[in-house]
Amino acid sequence: MDYTVIINNRSYDLPKKTVSVMNKLDDVLKVDNLNIKARQKFEKLHEFVKDILGEANAKEILGSDNLDEIDLSDLSIGVLKINDAYNKPLNDYKMEKMRATLNSAQIDKINNLVNSATAMANLPGAANA
Repeated sequence: MDYTVIINNRSYDLPKKTVSVMNKLDDVLKVDNLNIKARQKFEKLHEFVKDILGEANAKEILGSDNLDEIDLSDLSIGVLKINDAYNKPLNDYKMEKMRATLNSAQIDKINNLVNSATAMANLPGAANA
């Protein structure tokens, strides 16, 4: 499966969703729960983005490779977009299943309505009404 993240109107290919990648992503998503200083938190986020997208792409996305020059909101949003990109195939699958279930329910309702109308039409005296 191919994974792509779009940041600043550019697309970047992501590595395959392996156990190693998911472990790194889980670790970085839990960084807010760690008792560490803000700088350490953002260093971890920055290292993750560089690891997943490559140093050149990370620099392009963030405008610098120096943490002191990077907008930390851009960094945080970048991590969240990477997470979303990895979750997209599963989310799309779930949405498609929900649509199929809803469509099936609508068809069942229409069939029930048609069957009820047919049954009413076949009631004695219905032809005279």
